[in-house]
Amino acid sequence: MEEQYKKDLYERGEERFGSIGSRMYSFSRIIPTVRNFYKFVLEDLNSMEFQNILDIGCGDGHVIIELAKARSNFKGRGIDPSQQMVNVATKRSKGSGVEQRINFKIGSSREIPDKDKYNVIYTTMSFHHWKEREKSIEGIMQRLKQGGSFIVYEVTDNGSFSKRFVKSHLMDAHTFQRIAQNIGLEIDLKEKSGFIRCMFKRSI
Repeated sequence: MEEQYKKDLYERGEERFGSIGSRMYSFSRIIPTVRNFYKFVLEDLNSMEFQNILDIGCGDGHVIIELAKARSNFKGRGIDPSQQMVNVATKRSKGSGVEQRINFKIGSSREIPDKDKYNVIYTTMSFHHWKEREKSIEGIMQRLKQGGSFIVYEVTDNGSFSKRFVKSHLMDAHTFQRIAQNIGLEIDLKEKSGFIRCMFKRSI
């Protein structure tokens, strides 16, 4: 592992995944809300054109692996602060036969490995945990190719019972609008069935 990534990449208060949590992570997708959330994410990403893509907080690699299984016209990377998650994602990519195009490394929203730039950088159900969100976004925008986008996917409150038990995990349009205004970025918001997507782009 590169020297700079031997340190703990989690900030205080951010959700951690160790060996047990990383193995159990995939079981969350049996929950209908979570399963429908990832359907929302994949449909949205599959509607876009890109040659390379970065998944921040990739977990077990589900989204980027499913993208790679559905289309062969891009390469991608997933990063996560948990070495255990990176191990699980790497194993899953090999099992899915996409390891030649998709790789996984230790990293976080604050420390993206290497110097590559991407057409699309995205994060799913992770942004609500981030500390210093605005600072992280400013750094992420530097890792985009010209015309690229940073996309955040989260759960929002549509009043349903299934969302109430994760109240601390919810995001809303007002929060994204405030963040964008503070750092001078344009955003495109999309909401559907209790899920929200915020696409950050540089102002023209």
